[in-house]
Amino acid sequence: MIDIHCHILPEVDDGSRSLNESIEMALIAREQGIKKIVNTSHYHPDFRYKKGEELLKELKDFNNVLRENMIDIEVLIGNEIYYTNDLIKQIDELDFYTLNDSRYILIELPPTNFPNDLCNIVYELKEKNYIPVFAHVERYREVQENPELIYEVIEAGAIIQINSHSILGKSGKELQRTCNTLISRNMVHIVGTDAHRSKRRTPIFLDAYKYVCEKYSKEMADNLFIKNNNAIINNEKLYLSKPYKEEVKKKGFFKRLFKL
Repeated sequence: MIDIHCHILPEVDDGSRSLNESIEMALIAREQGIKKIVNTSHYHPDFRYKKGEELLKELKDFNNVLRENMIDIEVLIGNEIYYTNDLIKQIDELDFYTLNDSRYILIELPPTNFPNDLCNIVYELKEKNYIPVFAHVERYREVQENPELIYEVIEAGAIIQINSHSILGKSGKELQRTCNTLISRNMVHIVGTDAHRSKRRTPIFLDAYKYVCEKYSKEMADNLFIKNNNAIINNEKLYLSKPYKEEVKKKGFFKRLFKL
């Protein structure tokens, strides 16, 4: 399996705090059946996280450490880009990495200033030859309250990612409920761990895969955990099922009567 969203490199952002912790995370990932990890360090205008060539060197050094320790995992380059109003205007000048240098770009939306023009953001990024992947959408209150937002951005051409912890209810029942709503309506394309630590927010994957197998289908789980993640790192098209809107049930005569 491939983890498309992870903060495993040591001391580059708010993820792993040391080389030892990164090695521990890699060992957990290996036990979970993960063979490749896209390190998606935060790219944020307000924080001095490592980026560009400095980040690439950290990646190469860590892959060498994994090989020296006989840990059969490969870490790939990427960033989780924090969306700002100036992002698209400045995007050609920024030194971020797409997911394994593909057309797919992982976007984190601001939780306290959630954009009301998501479809326009998708269109503008596609005009720049990027395919936006919206990260951990289940965490946003606007999505929890109105899943139709996700239907609309999928129709515009976005890819949707949710976290394995959220699927299992480890981030709260509301996030799990939102994940189930989105999965059941074919509005999720990728699962990632979004792991930051070796003791909490760990790179758990296998239990979430089994959960989706049992609640939905093995085909669904394979698409969300394996096939689509593999397609992204190879810069290929994803396996996308048609999303659908929730049917609005018409109220019966007696229900309307008693409501009046």
